[in-house]
Amino acid sequence: MSPRRPILAALAALSLALASPTAPAGAATSHVDGISDQSLSAWDGGFHESWFTGLFNDAWVHGPGAHIEFARYVVQWNLMSGKYSRYLDEFEAWLEDVTSIGLKPEIGLTSFDGVLPGIPSEYQTELEDILSRARALGHPIGWVEAWNEPNGQGGESAVEAADFTNEASELCEEKEGCTVIAGDFEDSPNAGAYEEEYINNLNPVPVNWGVHPYYSVERESEAPYQKVREHLPNKGEGEQVWFTEVAARKCSDFDGDFVENGEAGQAQRASWLVHTLIRNAKPEHVFYYEVLLKERREPDCRTEGSDSALYEPSADPAEPDRPRPAASYIWGDGGGAAPGEQGDAFMANAAQATLTGVYL
Repeated sequence: MSPRRPILAALAALSLALASPTAPAGAATSHVDGISDQSLSAWDGGFHESWFTGLFNDAWVHGPGAHIEFARYVVQWNLMSGKYSRYLDEFEAWLEDVTSIGLKPEIGLTSFDGVLPGIPSEYQTELEDILSRARALGHPIGWVEAWNEPNGQGGESAVEAADFTNEASELCEEKEGCTVIAGDFEDSPNAGAYEEEYINNLNPVPVNWGVHPYYSVERESEAPYQKVREHLPNKGEGEQVWFTEVAARKCSDFDGDFVENGEAGQAQRASWLVHTLIRNAKPEHVFYYEVLLKERREPDCRTEGSDSALYEPSADPAEPDRPRPAASYIWGDGGGAAPGEQGDAFMANAAQATLTGVYL
């Protein structure tokens, strides 16, 4: 048995105890406490071989000042149909990886290829299969976003997105013991009317709501988020709002308007997210997208569509990955170096962890 296996086994056992939602209602966060990172399992080419995994675990998850507790993954809704073997392998690898370091898994469903459920009950069957598979692997999922960003990436009508939420609520309540996070709305200009139609078709109406405040952060304005909140039930009063996905971008393309913010602009937006939006909105949880691109890919906003990574891969696989200035704000208050800067104690600890297998 490799030296890392006892630690992995202990952390995996801990993840089982943490997998179900136990946080008290209304327990707002004051910082980013989750990541939404589809690249995690291929950081530096492979999670367990990655230098960055050691750093992330040592500094962001378990070290002094660590504050990342959750990991989010967006999955193909009919992942278990037998038609998506690559997606299934990637999802299972992600589950194993995040739970190995004690993170609590949360998923959102979507369609990456345009294939949609024919009827709502088909959606429920496929969701049940995904949750059953995760439980069989020993990593039960306690939180489910019924459909990722239906008024944006998910591209669903408000009525159909509500139908999926109803099916997820029934399944979680009657069989799976999970918590449904409704909405997942991007704070785009069309969000208000979409929300109203969506909410009118919900039964029951959940109390947990997901919002993706990308417009607010890019424009450094609380107005887009507030517009979404005002259209929630009770205008958001008493509701538990999660920022299920958000980022500070080096470059962006909102409504076809390409903007190059530079690393300084990305850092400015990261600071605004932490010090203004999170502080004032008091969300339940905040998931940052994303930390490091997979397979040592360099961020390229013109081909990726956005550029929000907090770290860039090093040119030499043997060298540490480089934190961007924005990482220091997501990590802390921006007053010092982000974990991984040359000379930072975390870098030495992570390098040692990689060598000894303590965390990997």
